[in-house]
Amino acid sequence: WVSTDGNALGSNDGLFGVAVEGRDRGLTRQFLTVPLGAETCGPVVQRHRVLVCVQHPGEKDGASADAPASHWPDGGTSVPRPSVAVVWRKDGREIGV
Repeated sequence: WVSTDGNALGSNDGLFGVAVEGRDRGLTRQFLTVPLGAETCGPVVQRHRVLVCVQHPGEKDGASADAPASHWPDGGTSVPRPSVAVVWRKDGREIGV
C-alpha cells in the first residue's frame, strides 16, 4: 500500500494498492482518494477495513480560511476539518488489491 502526500501534479492524493507478487507484480491500483488539498496520512490496512487520516483538507495554493478548496467532511459551506475515514466492503469480504 502506498499513500500520497503531495499535490505536485495538481490532483487529489490517495491510497494505492500495489501487487507484490505473481503475474500482476508491480501493478498499481487506486483504492481511494481524498479531497483536493488534503493528504492521505497514516493508513491502517486490515483484512476487512482500511482506515486513513484525511489531513488538512482544503489547504491548497490560492485557498484561504475564508475560501477553502474543500469543505470536507460536512460539505456545504462548512469549515474543512481533518478526519479519519474508514472503508469496508458491503458484502463483508476481505479488502485486497
